[in-house]
Amino acid sequence: MAMSDQFEVLSQVSKGTKVGNLFRSVWLPAILSSQLPKPGGEPVRVKLLGEELIAFRNGKGTVGITQANCAHRLAPLFYGRVGDQGIRCAYHGWLYGTDGQCLEMQNEPDPAVCAKVKITAYKVVEKADIIWVYMGEGEPPAFPKFPWIDLPKSQRNATVWLQESSWLQGIEGELDSSHVSILHTNPATMATSPVHQHYSATDLSPKILAKNTPVGILAAARRNADDKFYWRVSQFMLPAFSSIPSADFPIGGRAFIPIDDQNAYTWDFNYYDKDLPQAFLDYVGKGLAFPPQSNYQSYKLNTGTIIDTWIPVRTATNNYLIDREGQSLSSPTGIHGLNDQDRAMQEAMLPLQGTSGRVVDREKEFLVAADIAIVRARRRILEVVRDEASLQKFRDTIKDGSAYCVKPLDVVSDLDEIDAFVKKFDRELSPQLEPA
Repeated sequence: MAMSDQFEVLSQVSKGTKVGNLFRSVWLPAILSSQLPKPGGEPVRVKLLGEELIAFRNGKGTVGITQANCAHRLAPLFYGRVGDQGIRCAYHGWLYGTDGQCLEMQNEPDPAVCAKVKITAYKVVEKADIIWVYMGEGEPPAFPKFPWIDLPKSQRNATVWLQESSWLQGIEGELDSSHVSILHTNPATMATSPVHQHYSATDLSPKILAKNTPVGILAAARRNADDKFYWRVSQFMLPAFSSIPSADFPIGGRAFIPIDDQNAYTWDFNYYDKDLPQAFLDYVGKGLAFPPQSNYQSYKLNTGTIIDTWIPVRTATNNYLIDREGQSLSSPTGIHGLNDQDRAMQEAMLPLQGTSGRVVDREKEFLVAADIAIVRARRRILEVVRDEASLQKFRDTIKDGSAYCVKPLDVVSDLDEIDAFVKKFDRELSPQLEPA
């Protein structure tokens, strides 16, 4: 496959595309439960994998995620009324249940006609204060056994916001450990992100190593740590989940879920072995990390769809509120928070000609050794989506959900070779595995 064809495959997520089929093989976070706070309340406009959807909680509390438009004249269901049975189109009164079945037609008296109409509706699970959706055909796999998924609410949190770029720019940033030492580090004070040890500020060119795992890749950044080595090991789980280590704060991770080819929802997950510490909550509450400072609102995407989600205060349209006077050797970016800094880089990468600016022209990249994990992740995705047999093998791997029970690791060790390191720490990295 030519390089240009590879990147086309990686960026396209609509129904029938290779990567679109990959995303439709797993449970995806769709919205926070708090976006549908009460039975019979206001619906939420969602777009996922290029499909315009509506999420609603009927009067009995059951959540539905269906196509966004009525089957009759394709009017938007968002303006309809949610009741005990489902959502009723405001135009001609067609009523749909959470399974998409048309239950009543106010302008058509024949019930036999109504019985024939069913709009697209997807399987939904509400778990960890998130409404998850399965957009594939047939029976879904077991729910992913993320280490945080069953923790008490006081020990975990989840947030979501818009990233105006292809999903791939976001997940690749998770695998790029060297940028933390530069983009996110103050060279005057040697202060970096609080999830890193100080070695990330002193060693700007870590050795990047990567290994395939059943569900993705294990990406390790090895930095010098006096007479030892500082290892930061992240887990990339197909199609677009990450688990990121932390030195002091709760463990974090992201999911970059495509809205369409040019936009993505960024999900952030954090968890701790006890209640989330107040210092962490204060830090993220200032928009210094993840999520960025954001407002919940209706927003029209560049591709035309209106969605309801959190929109960052700092965007390309206001230059991420960069402080040019504060931009100096002691504060290189002049941009407020970690995610604001990331998005400023990722949302404005050189666009592919012929797109509206959100898909990167990756053929023009000049990659170096620091990009090994990014290259490995791209290859891993392409391996999985190569054909139906390889995709089915992946589906079999994740069928019982245990493949997602992996953890990151932040540790100083005298080991300098990745195979020996993984062998020593295999139980910490993959706690679901039985002891050898």
